[in-house]
Amino acid sequence: MTNSAKANGYPVDWEAIAHRVKSAADWRCEHCGHTHDPNNGYTLTIHHLDGDPGNNADENLVALCQRCHLYWQGCWQPGQLVMGFARPQWMERRSLGITGNDDPTKGC
Repeated sequence: MTNSAKANGYPVDWEAIAHRVKSAADWRCEHCGHTHDPNNGYTLTIHHLDGDPGNNADENLVALCQRCHLYWQGCWQPGQLVMGFARPQWMERRSLGITGNDDPTKGC
């Protein structure tokens, strides 16, 4: 492990990366649109599309509230097709779930 990564696989500047992604999403969940509101159960988190906390390329990160994060992490994996009518805008913007061989690290 290099000195640029913490023991859990996240980079030492993870907090700054997460803040940047949340700010770019205007502190709203990119799936349901809810604002960051921890007091009412909507904590904004960052989802790594490929599941690798060390891969912090912009196309691999999506700002999701904790509820949507848990939902998408449990029901979709890169490479899995998603019907067009069910594909959320954040997937469309990243061209994910279309071909069945998408790779968020390669820009699909």
